[in-house]
Amino acid sequence: MSVITEHTLEKAQAAPYESEKGRLEIVTPDRYDEVYEILGNHFTPDEPLCRSYGVVWHPEFEKITYENLKDNCSVCMISKETDQMMGVRLIGFTRRSDPPADFSKMDYEPLRELFTFLHSKNKEVDFFNRYDVDEALHFYTLGVHKNYRRMGLGSKLLGAAVELGREIGFKAIKGEGTSNFSQRIYEKEKFDLILTMPYDEYTYKGRKIIDGTGEHTMTKVYGKTL
Repeated sequence: MSVITEHTLEKAQAAPYESEKGRLEIVTPDRYDEVYEILGNHFTPDEPLCRSYGVVWHPEFEKITYENLKDNCSVCMISKETDQMMGVRLIGFTRRSDPPADFSKMDYEPLRELFTFLHSKNKEVDFFNRYDVDEALHFYTLGVHKNYRRMGLGSKLLGAAVELGREIGFKAIKGEGTSNFSQRIYEKEKFDLILTMPYDEYTYKGRKIIDGTGEHTMTKVYGKTL
């Protein structure tokens, strides 16, 4: 498996991804607690599907996050002034040989149902055949600390992550945009729109999930050839 090197990080740190206020870093184990803090306090409360399914930060959520962090390719922006994590893009590896996603053993029911929804169209997406690859990067969560929003960090983190994927040698990236904000970022980076999952077509506990997603009306599944 390809790995992150100093050279690949230097490529991703190049303008326009660095900024006057923040520096780009690979998320290392000493920063994991900061990732959990951002996801627990600055992502989960605002993310449309988390709101609709009633998901809060939970040990099972942390465990899944940890497993993705171990792939050692997630990126974050660190404040040059305070050394605080400003935002994080969680990234993992996905392979054709991986078994089908199965969340049935998860105890935390709201998270189990949310993940089941997100993976429910995997066969229809048919990502590996569509992009003719056996492995790809998978862009998961994008979380930005409330103190650092409206600074374009989401776009910088996505752009840097794409550059890292290219430098590592991956040929394709998969990602899901669950909000209008994340979808604009994917589309700015010219990701292909593969599939839409309108929230008014899915139910949870007898109600349509769109009832809890506010202005956000669908999940969009994206792909990109590198």
